[in-house]
Amino acid sequence: MISVLLGLALLQQPDSESTLRSARRAEASFEAFRRYHLPEASDFSGQPCDLNIGRFCFWYGDQTNDSVPEPAAIRDARARLLARLGDAAGLLPGDEWIAGQRVRYLIEEGQRADAVAVGTECRGTAWWCAALAGLALHAAGDFARADSAFTAALRAMPDEERCRWHDVSVLVPRDLRTRYDRMSCDERAEFEARWWWLAAPLLSRPGNDRRTEHFARLTLARIERDSHTPRDDPWGDDVRELLLRFGPEVSWTRRPSSVLAPSDPVITGHERVPAFHFVPTAHAFDDPGGATAEDWTPADPRPNEWYAPTYADRFVRLEAQIAAFRRGDSCTVVAAFDVSRDAALGHQAARAALVLARDERSRVVTARETHLDGPEVLTATAGCERQLVGLEIAATDARWVARTRRGLEPPARGDVSDLLLLDATDALALDLASVLPHALPSEQVPVGGHLRLFWEVSGLAPAGEPVTTSLSVRAQSRAWLGRAAESVGLVTRRRAVELQWDEVLQPEGGVAPRVLDVDLSGLPAGRYRVTVAVSIGGGVPVTASREIELVRR
Repeated sequence: MISVLLGLALLQQPDSESTLRSARRAEASFEAFRRYHLPEASDFSGQPCDLNIGRFCFWYGDQTNDSVPEPAAIRDARARLLARLGDAAGLLPGDEWIAGQRVRYLIEEGQRADAVAVGTECRGTAWWCAALAGLALHAAGDFARADSAFTAALRAMPDEERCRWHDVSVLVPRDLRTRYDRMSCDERAEFEARWWWLAAPLLSRPGNDRRTEHFARLTLARIERDSHTPRDDPWGDDVRELLLRFGPEVSWTRRPSSVLAPSDPVITGHERVPAFHFVPTAHAFDDPGGATAEDWTPADPRPNEWYAPTYADRFVRLEAQIAAFRRGDSCTVVAAFDVSRDAALGHQAARAALVLARDERSRVVTARETHLDGPEVLTATAGCERQLVGLEIAATDARWVARTRRGLEPPARGDVSDLLLLDATDALALDLASVLPHALPSEQVPVGGHLRLFWEVSGLAPAGEPVTTSLSVRAQSRAWLGRAAESVGLVTRRRAVELQWDEVLQPEGGVAPRVLDVDLSGLPAGRYRVTVAVSIGGGVPVTASREIELVRR
């Protein structure tokens, strides 16, 4: 019986090898056919390279999607290749090369559901099959399941392979690279977890598509290193670096041929555009709670890496006002915004979300569907800790995202809350819930008007305590105002360089709310810092401040 089984195995081996050789020949023939049938287009030859990466010259281009439609002959040839690969998979269901090529070309063909099916039904090595499923799910836009698939792949990988997959050295900015290069594999995995959290295009959605994009690129690199591509360049570290930094090429053109100087076609690959730079600066990485909106520059024209989400062609910086108010051990964060005045963004269906996160493992999200017809306010409550706050608006039917992201340092016990800017023309309200509808949607205030401020004082004795409060408004640059700060004053009071008053405050629900109208008439346009200092019972003053911009309208 043993000899019979051995004989069957020996008979089957040549057939298996023949099937695989035939599949490889079919893939090579398709790419050769494609190379000579690509549409012709002028390339960047003769222009200086924006980047030199190994053998290759890389140009950023103008981020305009000017791809040339793929000829029908290439589509037909790819369909024939997929049929051949499908037949081969039926004969060799556990072959990893065949499974990888099927996922690759099904995605290229736009048959993403079929690619997901191939990945999830893969019968090869467990970690590789999970990675193929992750690649297909990412291409299908199912980022949460893709994230889970790649996590499973990483968990099942051999240690050495996992270490390579956790290596993001080609993406890390120079000011973090030296530190990163000294890390062990375990330390790099921890670094990577924070890195991808801060690089997520949208914190409010499940899954992290910048992370899954990276793992999809790694999966594709493993597929392509043992196959042919339209440019047919020998695989090398430079090809891998281009793929990991700027993503896969999604279309190709060839330089117009010359009858006088015939040669092999010169192929230019084109990545998906527009693409964006989502990764954080070293400052945001080291101190997320102290990050500013400037620590993310999605529109960087010459980034070290980029990613082009399939769901958005625009990422717009969102103007908003964000403030935090203590409620016992928790803090309520308020975000006011208004995009209705932007003709390209306003008056359309969208999902707005406010996100609070201490780290990559914790997240509080408040979200709602909206139509962006006017000023809006979102609130979320979380622990009073230094954390990251993000406000994100994603259009429902259009391809744009507006967002702002920065660190948040909530008020401590016995402290003064953030200052909330209000519309001074509305009726006076005296508690947080009542003032929210009147919150200004940004830190811009019209020149010559009044500014209404709201804040809360915590840490007061239940019976009340004497409080000394001072307020100042000072120009951020002396160039606007000369050497002396302009004066401000209470409505109905004389103007003074600085205001100060004494009162007894009694808390309600642990806090004492305060509202103040400030006369800004006489101050020219420009940026100012508003500061409120509060001393309880003669103690050391605690302060809250906010920048405002006086603008002409």
